[in-house]
Amino acid sequence: MRNLKFLILTFILVYFLIPFNTNSSYGKDIDVGISISDGRLSHLYFSIGDYYRVPVEEIIIIKKRYPFILEEELPIIFLIHKYRRVEPEIIIKMRKRGYSWHEIMIYFGLHPNILFRDYIVVYGPPYGKAWGYHKKHRGRKIVIYDDRDIIELSNIKFLTEYYREDPKIIIEYKKKYPKYVEINEVLFKKHRLHNKKYKLH
Repeated sequence: MRNLKFLILTFILVYFLIPFNTNSSYGKDIDVGISISDGRLSHLYFSIGDYYRVPVEEIIIIKKRYPFILEEELPIIFLIHKYRRVEPEIIIKMRKRGYSWHEIMIYFGLHPNILFRDYIVVYGPPYGKAWGYHKKHRGRKIVIYDDRDIIELSNIKFLTEYYREDPKIIIEYKKKYPKYVEINEVLFKKHRLHNKKYKLH
């Protein structure tokens, strides 16, 4: 089933999104509002679509229509969509108006402390990663997460749950691969190889 979905996605990318250019070389990045390099991005879109049960075409269209949205922000958009059934365009418009990801999540009743409770961990060496900072609000301390925090936590949650990996492994990968599209590619190939071996037995 996954192979069939990937073939459909590849067809869409080739025939609908990539402009025909006889002078362009195979494998070279092509500017279509999104960057496509060695299939990594198409694998990321497939993984996000499969995990959040969203048509891959919808993800591609959103990224092309709103180029200011980063690839690593897509899991946040569809996480909110999944839990609150908010249309992605509404979320993106709030983002465009200057709302932080933390503010958007709180607006829709999603509290990072609850949603990411399994991933908000202060690791000792070699991790040493803490998220959020305390701020006084109406006489009590609340935890505020900046955009980078929400991006990190959303991607760790997505990759951990989709690939059924330990979150510590994802954090370790992040030290080696600066972008989550790269981490997804590593996990995509790892699990595809595992599934092939499993089918042979």
